Order: sequence, then structure tokens, then C-alpha cells
Amino acid sequence: MAHAQLPIASLPLWQTLNDVTFNNTRIAAIAEKGSGLVATNSESNSQTDGRGKPLISVPHGLVLHAEAVEEYAKQDRNFRLLLDAAGHQTTRGDILLFLLVQLVLGLRQPGEDLASLPTPWTEYVRFLPADVPLPTLWTDTERLLLQGTSLESAVGAKLIALEAEFDQLREQSSDIPFWQAAFWERASGPELRHWFLVDAWYRSRCLDLPRYGPSMVPCIDMVNHSDKPNAYYEEAPTVPVTGDDIGVVLLVRPEQTVAASEEITISYSGSKHDEALGAGDNSSGMKPASEMLFSYGFIDPQSTRHSLVLPFRPFPDDPLAKAKLHVFGAPGPRLEIERLNVDDEDDSEDDNDAEANRKALGRVLWTCPFVYLMCVNEEDGIDFRLRQETDGSTQLRMFWQDEDITDMARDFESFASKHELAPIFRLRVVTVLQEVIESQLERMQAVGAEEDDESDNEDGNDVEDKPKDGQPHDDTDMADGADDADDTSNHDDGTRGAVVKQAALLRDIESRILSAALEALEIEVSLKTTYA
Repeated sequence: MAHAQLPIASLPLWQTLNDVTFNNTRIAAIAEKGSGLVATNSESNSQTDGRGKPLISVPHGLVLHAEAVEEYAKQDRNFRLLLDAAGHQTTRGDILLFLLVQLVLGLRQPGEDLASLPTPWTEYVRFLPADVPLPTLWTDTERLLLQGTSLESAVGAKLIALEAEFDQLREQSSDIPFWQAAFWERASGPELRHWFLVDAWYRSRCLDLPRYGPSMVPCIDMVNHSDKPNAYYEEAPTVPVTGDDIGVVLLVRPEQTVAASEEITISYSGSKHDEALGAGDNSSGMKPASEMLFSYGFIDPQSTRHSLVLPFRPFPDDPLAKAKLHVFGAPGPRLEIERLNVDDEDDSEDDNDAEANRKALGRVLWTCPFVYLMCVNEEDGIDFRLRQETDGSTQLRMFWQDEDITDMARDFESFASKHELAPIFRLRVVTVLQEVIESQLERMQAVGAEEDDESDNEDGNDVEDKPKDGQPHDDTDMADGADDADDTSNHDDGTRGAVVKQAALLRDIESRILSAALEALEIEVSLKTTYA
């Protein structure tokens, strides 16, 4: 059954009934972003001295966090049974369980009994979008656009995890007669896509509050992000106040004024912690393009950290592969690459070869602890042995040059670098990384080439130029809470134009990172070969 949405025009009534105050602001349609917060006039929308008057004030009783879920369980005996059976594992899991129950309450048909006690969130979730542009809610065809990017495996793993969570919820709740009837025996019960939806709401709207931890704050969660924010949120007493109750307020940043009809935005870290950076400096909150698309459903090139993370696998024919992976432990092997000084690059042809090589090497930072372990074998001095413990169990231990270094497996590079064959080990490592990056880049470019061919064949139009690093990608924003209002350029295969453009932007950014890394590795190989 579809998520029963309410029009944003009805939100002021909900605000009034639940003591949420707006000061010279309102939620309105924002071009290419769905909806967002805008100022209604300039009066009081400034902060030059002190805190200023809150733009939005949300009472503490509406803030959704782990303690709030537990408090609801005290009021609703049936939800207590559900929480005890399927919750108490993570804050995220408990909040998703609460949101799912509220969503199901909104799905009920006329004449059906309530599945649980209604709360202000029962109505509020109906203002949240039914289609969040996160990749976990893309169609199968749209997710094919992520092939070759760092999100391909991440999204695949997330989908598997979400399905497993939903299956576990079904199994655990089916043992409770009330929830077996409320969830699984009624037409308005939850479906897998509803679990995907509440997860998307949580990931794209969750705030990390000092007092409450991971939380969802109604109305403030509708404020869009920006690399040049003019507002921030913090925990503070709200009106009306009961005892020492602390709610959440949205404030104008110091020394700023918000003009009438201007959109009000927060930074990607969002809270007062970044206030000292100033409205135009968001360096500490910059996220990789993949993380922005994964968590928010859009990429802001102005606030993107040029880095990516790829899963890393051992040689399939390495007889020691399983032993190495076991000793290396969790988290598993991965390759992290960051492209540095993107805005300061100088590719002037006046540079000599040595200087050009130095700059190219200095533009890329890569980290992959497992690759050093991967590139040595028994002939080099690595060995694995079983040690008998006093309790009768056995433990796999790793030795290097007859020294037990099991507990330092993740720092194997430091041991390899002290060996007389260190240059050879380094050359092996660089060669392996070249092969991995070349393969990843080829897969990514193949998908991009297919998309370009399809675009060329649509109405005879040429493919638009890809955005350059650091430049905004015009008319492609899919901000948090965005709906399908701007998805008018759907392709013949059903993929949405905005999704295609966001995937293309991710590929463009990550292909530049991979190309820069490949160039640096090729230079290192050539220098070592020349030296040898």
C-alpha cells in the first residue's frame, strides 16, 4: 500500500497543535529541491549580538531519539512487546521500528483498528516524501548506473542488509499475536519497501545531538543543506518550557541576515560545532561524493571531498589468502584514495618533467594496509602457525621473519618497509594497485560510454558537457526531501533524468580520482624501474 502523504500546506496546523514555532519562516517549494525553509521577511532574521530569535523552535517531546522510543514503549504495552522482541540492538534500529509503526498507523483503512497508540509523529510522517532519492530507493535499472563506482558494492550490501532486517522483523514479530495480526494479516501492513523508506528518512534526516545522540527533529529536518549555510541548529530551552526540558532550535549564523524569500540552509555537519568556521567554510564537514549521494540522494560539488573507498580482495590463487584475511580481521580490506589540492592544481606546460612528476605524486594519497600483506609469500618470510591455548583451543598466529606479529597485522607495511627487499615489495604493491584501479576505471568508463550513446540517440541531442571539478552541476540537485517535481526528463528505459545526472556526476568525480591515482602510480613505477 502506498505511503499516505499530506500536502505541505497542511503543516502549519500540525505545527500549531504541537507547539512548534516558526519565526518569519515557512516551508515552501524550492526550485529543483522539492521543498525547504524560506524567510517570509527580513525582520528578526539576523544575528549580530547574542543568539537572536530562533527561526524554528521544536519542543523536546517531539525530538525522536533512543530515549523517546523507550518512553513510547512505556505508554504502549503492545509496542513494548515489539521493541523487546525486535529492538534494543542499535539506536537506528529502534527509531526505524518506531517510524514503521507510525507509518503503518497512517496506512490503516477505514474501520481498521489502530495498530498502536498514535503520536504527533503518526501525522508528521505523512508530510515526509514517499520517494526519497537515495540509491537504495532507485529502480534496478537506475542502480546499474552505479557500476564501477565505489557505491556499487556499498549499495548492494545495504540492500541485502535491509532485506535481512525486514525478514528478521517479520520472524520476530510473528511470534507476538497482536503484531502478527496488526502487521502481517491486514492489507495495510508493512512491506519491504516501507522498511527501505523509513531507513531512507533516517539516513537523510538524522541529526547528531550532544544530549540526545542520533535524533530526528520534525520541521528542522526539512531544512536543506548548503556549502554556504546561513543557519545552524542546537539544543536549547524552548517555549513553552516544562522543567529543564531541552528542545532543538534553528538559529541564524552570527553576523548574518536572511532576506525575505531567501532560502535558509544548514551545513553538512549542521550544528553549532561548525559555527566558528564561518558560513563560507565547511571544510571540516566535507564528505566524499559517494557518501553524499548514499546519505542525501544528491551531490554538492562545492562541498565534496575528493575521495573514495573500494573493497579490496586478495589474489584468488594465493594459498595463504584465507589465513591472511583471518589474521587481518575486521573491518575487511579496502582501498582508500584521496585526490588532494584539487582547487590548486597547476598543469602548466612550463614545468619540467621532474617538477610535473613531483606534483602528480603529491596530488594523491592512498591507503590500503592489506595490500602489503597480500604481496608477500612464504619465500619472503611470512608464516602461519597454530598455537595451542591452555584451554585446549587453537589460535592462528602470523610470523614474519620468525617474529610473532599477529596483533600488528594491520600495520604490516611497517615491517615490510624494514626488510632488505622493501623496494621489491613496494613495486609489487604499486603494480597490484595499478591493476585494481585500471580495472575499476574501465568498468566505470564503460557504463559512461553506454549512457552517452543512449543520450546521443535521444531526439538527436548531444550529450551535455560533464561538470568540471569544483563547479556546480546545474539543474541536477536532488536535495533531501526532494520529490519528483523536477524529474521531467525520464529516459526511454524509465530511469529518471535527475538520477542519471547524479550518477554521471559521481562517475565524473570518481573517474578523476582514479585517473589521478593511476597517473601517480605509473610515475612511481617508472621512477623505480629507471632507478633499478
